[in-house]
Amino acid sequence: MMLFRILDNPTRNNSFWRDFDRLNDEITKSILDSQFGNSARSFPPVNVYTKEDEALVAALVPGLEADQIEISVKDNHLTIQGRKKAEDLAEGTEVLRREIFSGEFHRTVELPFRVNQDLVVAKYTNGVLNIHLPRREEDKPKKVTITRGA
Repeated sequence: MMLFRILDNPTRNNSFWRDFDRLNDEITKSILDSQFGNSARSFPPVNVYTKEDEALVAALVPGLEADQIEISVKDNHLTIQGRKKAEDLAEGTEVLRREIFSGEFHRTVELPFRVNQDLVVAKYTNGVLNIHLPRREEDKPKKVTITRGA
């Protein structure tokens, strides 16, 4: 959704560039909202929760079958994409208002840590996609034992 971002540049990992990217995201969001409304950037709506050793993502994707949704994970980015077909209307039907999203969607969520891609579990029930994203072992905080000096 950003107007400009270089994800693979390691020099962009410092806090200045993270803050710049967040500001850029907000500006882009504001522009898209004013032009296209919320559905242009926020389908599916998601909740993201984190624990010390995993992230949990819940995405609302009603009206789809599980095989119409594709998820992928790379490092600390989760992408949910697919296509939601518009309802078929009888000939001569005039649409007065259409607020329910339809069409192709693509949503990427940035997580605060890298994910162990081999252990990701996704379940789809009653229009809710629940994804468990375990943290890579090497990214988990390590407790350091303090020894007494002589």
